[in-house]
Amino acid sequence: MRYLVFLSLCALALYAATAEDIYRIYKTKGIDAVEDFLKQEFESKEVKTFQKPVVSKTPVEPKVIKKEPKVKVVKAKNPTEKELISKDFWLKQIRGMDVAYGYYEDLDSLIVCEKERKRCEVYRNSEDEGLELIKGHDVIMGKNGDKIKRGDLKTPVGVYEITKRFKPSDPFYGPLAFSLSYPNLFDVLRGKNGSGIWIHGMPLDGKDREDLSKGCVVMENDAIQVLDTEINANKTMTIIGENKVPPMSKEVVATLLSEVYKWQRAWKVNDINMYLNYYSNDFKKVDGSRKEQFAAMKKQIFSRKEKKTITFEHMNIAPYPTLDNRKVFKISYYQTYKSPSFASKGEKELYVELVGKKMMILAEK
Repeated sequence: MRYLVFLSLCALALYAATAEDIYRIYKTKGIDAVEDFLKQEFESKEVKTFQKPVVSKTPVEPKVIKKEPKVKVVKAKNPTEKELISKDFWLKQIRGMDVAYGYYEDLDSLIVCEKERKRCEVYRNSEDEGLELIKGHDVIMGKNGDKIKRGDLKTPVGVYEITKRFKPSDPFYGPLAFSLSYPNLFDVLRGKNGSGIWIHGMPLDGKDREDLSKGCVVMENDAIQVLDTEINANKTMTIIGENKVPPMSKEVVATLLSEVYKWQRAWKVNDINMYLNYYSNDFKKVDGSRKEQFAAMKKQIFSRKEKKTITFEHMNIAPYPTLDNRKVFKISYYQTYKSPSFASKGEKELYVELVGKKMMILAEK
């Protein structure tokens, strides 16, 4: 009977050994040897069943996408004249900065408006990182085309500073308004006129009226209150384009910066030919005089060979939108000028065109 039981166990344990093996053990060593053999086989199988399998493959490390480290550029505090006129120097200085809508040393915020899209975007400016988009606002603006004259109901295309933040006396203009510096020098010299171009809100009575814009930039009242928290009105510039404002490349910014300082150097050393070579044949002074009269006056001054000290501070360069897609820019800075016969300090404005890699001055104030 004991023999039959163990034969049944043998049938169940075929995965460990064959029936012939067990029978041979039984015939040669007896039933006790069969019991020992089966006990060893079952215990060994149980251990193998519950044992964690050993993985012989070498573990594969997860793929890590390495981000390019941000390069911290230590800006030169007192750059030499040789550095200032070098485009490579400026390319290093602006590396890592967002200069798509300009280079600004003395600006807190920038508003970029597109008439066609009826949209204004607000940017915060950082000395180290350049421009950072804060928020976009839907707006209403004037008729298509650049503003030419008073009453044409067009929003001007160009670059303008905020000159004042105020609460309008007429509720038609909403709870808050910012006046813009239209017409600027470039506008005046091109015969454009008019005034009173604001960024303002909607009628406080909530009623829709015709010609809400009248050439201004109009925002919902909630939005203009938000805008007031986003900008420092005393240091904010507004760029208005008919459609998308063409972005600037670092190459263009560096070229303009080096060109400005080359022009400054020619001025310092009384190199009249190089100096006048930076002025376009279309150049006009603020008084309306043209290049011929300006050149005659400068030749007389340069002939004195006086030693001059000229410094530029708080340099700002903005792309200046035009309907004919010319590469025009507004350059503004604080200038200190000193010579034996004359001294002055004050804000300076240049309106320049980039022709190839050459800066040509169109207007100067």
